[in-house]
Amino acid sequence: MIRRPKSVLFVCSENALRSPMAEGIVKAHYGDKIYVDSVGVRAGEVDLLAVAVMAEIGVDISRHNAKLLEDLLDTSFDLIVTLSPEAHPQA
Repeated sequence: MIRRPKSVLFVCSENALRSPMAEGIVKAHYGDKIYVDSVGVRAGEVDLLAVAVMAEIGVDISRHNAKLLEDLLDTSFDLIVTLSPEAHPQA
């Protein structure tokens, strides 16, 4: 049996495109069975193209607020996924 993580963090450059999309997909698939969050290394704003693409598959990320890795209060995630070269050494 594969053990599912209880918490997942997605980290990318600006928390504007890849990480909010990944967060939205996991939330849509697992609901509240997995705690999931996403952050960026630098400040950014959610990309409107990402919002439109996710809406096409029925996932709403339009209310996503970009967050910074340095502002993260809880760092005890079971799984951390980096989605950009800039995020790899930071996470």
